[in-house]
Amino acid sequence: MKNALIIGGLIAAFLAGYFLSQRYNLKVEPKTAAPTVTATITTTPSETGAVTTTMAPSPEEEENMETIIKQLLVEKYGSNANDMTVTVSQQKGNYARGGVTEPGGGGMWLAVRVTGDWQLVFDGNGVPDCNLLKVTYSFPEEMLVGMCD
Repeated sequence: MKNALIIGGLIAAFLAGYFLSQRYNLKVEPKTAAPTVTATITTTPSETGAVTTTMAPSPEEEENMETIIKQLLVEKYGSNANDMTVTVSQQKGNYARGGVTEPGGGGMWLAVRVTGDWQLVFDGNGVPDCNLLKVTYSFPEEMLVGMCD
């Protein structure tokens, strides 16, 4: 009798999961290949003996990131580049995060480098698609703090 209840419970749980996935159209999407990360990796010991590793963009890329993002935003919205201020708050390999301000307001942006070209994957003041950022683009968790916690 006890085994029949356990088996019945398992079957009920399976059926409930199946019907819920059908009702809400839950699909497991295949993970696309993450962009290739190319960066300088620096390892430094701290005072406590722990080792910290950081990935630094090339000097040219660091200087050009604001210009690249500004150009992408101008192409997307037709804004005037002279009225726009772009800041880069984090850049790690093929991933970057920052903000943009212009006379009408501002917002944040997230970008990823795919096959050598930077692409905006989010910009604005809303809530980004965290699943897209985590699964499709494999964004580093520390770059999503405050958005996808």
